[in-house]
Amino acid sequence: MHIIQPVLIIIISVVLSFLVHRRGLLNRGGAVTALIISLILGFQGGLIWIFLLLLFLASSFVATKYKFKYKRDRGLQEGKKGERGVINVLANGLVPTAVALLHGAENSFGIMGIGFLSRSAAIFLFVVAVASAASDTLASELGVLSGDAYLITTLEKVEPGTDGGISWMGQLWAFIGSFYTFVLAFAVFTLFEGIPFSVSWVFIGGALGFMSCQIDSLMGATLERKKILGKSAVNISSVAITVVISGVLVWLAGL
Repeated sequence: MHIIQPVLIIIISVVLSFLVHRRGLLNRGGAVTALIISLILGFQGGLIWIFLLLLFLASSFVATKYKFKYKRDRGLQEGKKGERGVINVLANGLVPTAVALLHGAENSFGIMGIGFLSRSAAIFLFVVAVASAASDTLASELGVLSGDAYLITTLEKVEPGTDGGISWMGQLWAFIGSFYTFVLAFAVFTLFEGIPFSVSWVFIGGALGFMSCQIDSLMGATLERKKILGKSAVNISSVAITVVISGVLVWLAGL
């Protein structure tokens, strides 16, 4: 890696963390946690990985702030002003970071990487993790704006924001969040790294990200409603399960 790239990674990570804190998306602890995650992703994967993190944060910011007063008046917002903290950042960033650490990092310093995943496999699993987080975030933030919500396990009508509740709007945004992440990610990776992923892999990955949101809702309707797991544990578990399933597919395909 040329010396200019690690300098850019550090600068971009610091500026990114400062901005998300300044704009009210993350509190101080969340911003510091995001900085650490960004540095790991950058040094293990490269600048494109940070770009995808930025894409996720930007979409989260827009979704969080959209009709925020409506959500706040009904107690559906995150934090006091929509900000997220350390636990929220880890819930969305822990699995992508684990994928980065399992990556051999052929094009980076390779610090902490154990070389378990090939470049192509690591990229696919990383994007699955980000797409899963984007799918769930958009579904949660925009789905609560729907007038009707139904428990995913019984289709019983429930209040918007109920654990395990789904709506047509939430499902639509879950689909959009996952697929736009995959389409943009692989367009960028193909353009700048020449990663030979087929269109079928984009559809498979987008479907996996959308599936992760459904797993999250199922766990919310069962384990979270019974107080066995908290919201963040459900978020981490659903993304982790999806990435493990994706890893099996990658292994079977020899990616």
